[in-house]
Amino acid sequence: MLEYILLLLCLPPVCALLALTGMFSNNILHWLHRLTATAVGVSVGLMASKFNPAEPYMDDYFYVDALSLWVVIIITTLYVAASWTARSYLTREERCGVLKGEQLQTGRYFALMQFFCWTMFIVLLVKNLGLMWVAIEATTLISALLISFKFTRAALEATWKYIMVCTVGICLALLGTLVLYYAQLAALGSENALSWVYLHEHATALDPALTKLALLFLVIGYGTKAGMAPMHTWLPDAYAEAPSLTSGMLSGALCSCAIYVLLRNLVIILPTAGSEMMSGMLLFFAVLTVAVAVPFVVVQRDVKRILAYSSMENIGIMVAGIGAFSALSIKAVMLHMYSHAMIKFVLFYIAGTIIQEYQTRNMMRIHGMIKDVPHTATFWLTGMLGILGLPPMGLFFSKFYIMSSLFNEGHWLAGSLLIVLLAGVLIGILYHGMRMLCDNAKRQPLGDLLGVIDVPVLALLLIFTCIVGAGFENLPWLNNLLNHAVRVIGG
Repeated sequence: MLEYILLLLCLPPVCALLALTGMFSNNILHWLHRLTATAVGVSVGLMASKFNPAEPYMDDYFYVDALSLWVVIIITTLYVAASWTARSYLTREERCGVLKGEQLQTGRYFALMQFFCWTMFIVLLVKNLGLMWVAIEATTLISALLISFKFTRAALEATWKYIMVCTVGICLALLGTLVLYYAQLAALGSENALSWVYLHEHATALDPALTKLALLFLVIGYGTKAGMAPMHTWLPDAYAEAPSLTSGMLSGALCSCAIYVLLRNLVIILPTAGSEMMSGMLLFFAVLTVAVAVPFVVVQRDVKRILAYSSMENIGIMVAGIGAFSALSIKAVMLHMYSHAMIKFVLFYIAGTIIQEYQTRNMMRIHGMIKDVPHTATFWLTGMLGILGLPPMGLFFSKFYIMSSLFNEGHWLAGSLLIVLLAGVLIGILYHGMRMLCDNAKRQPLGDLLGVIDVPVLALLLIFTCIVGAGFENLPWLNNLLNHAVRVIGG
């Protein structure tokens, strides 16, 4: 297991450093990027095949259990998909005049993307809550450079807002981590400081007053990183101005990392803080996040910003599933995390392609896609149906399980409010999406620009969501992994 972990943590930075040297042509850089991601994907596949969910791996620095492995699989899938679709996307950006196509700039993009995925892997593999905080802060710094990659005025403003808001949130998360450390010092001493395994074993010995205070700071802090309202203000600008591949990774991968870190801390706090306080707080933020997203979805005109507010909706649903805190809802959150990551990556990539094809981000100027760009339109329609949770896409099943869990656990008010709000999101996205697909064309596109590799990669991601969401109970290895992930969180 250690060999696979070291491969995960060594290959991306080596590829990034090679990309920064400027010694290789663009063609070699593209293949180096692809082969590195593929090698990491093979390592994760071998790790998963040999991993026993009932026996977590642990050494002095690393810890891998069913929960961390599940999120590693999500991140790796998007990492591989982003690497294989990067060439056609960057080529189109150069053709459209957005990027200059210089070798150093291509190398800079690949280096930043490799470092970004590397920091997320560190978040998922370390067992110390302090190191986990350092790694999640590192993701902020690296992703900020990716958001500002185009160096336009809007991109720089979005990056500035992202850094400012997320830094405040991460500082609150640090304060929560320090309070948790103080609780450990008071009850257990300085041995194994902030070790997740040690704190998990002795969680009942911590002071309830301190853990409740830590819960407040940690939920707000890491909730900022995930994009929960009212700390969400960075999210629409960052997702809209970043390159579409980066937007897909931010929405699918980084959001999953933030939810993961929040779950890791909640496991420590729950035995003494109690589930009532945790559920009430999380359900409040969940409903607020979806409620804030609804009006912006309805009145939105930017094709990428509407996807950003859709991400807020799905973040709210996942937080609500954690707040319900039943075995079914936690497993549904795991499924939702996977399906949301895959579908949102596809949608952001297609949104970037639409912008390249029509030379505009304004959805009111884009019509007749089914006739003019049928391949792009097919993925856009399928992705929309998937993100809205319509069958047979994976989000249909996870949303259904989460909503039924809310009512089964007695959270009638939160469940009812979410149903009404989700209906508003559905109406808004369908209205804008169908106008783009149908109606009479008013702007001539450059053509159907999806690459030869893009189509199978995006199709596989969408197919995976259907298989995982609908058939996880019939896949013994997957169901066993999810069951043990639920036990890690809820005992």
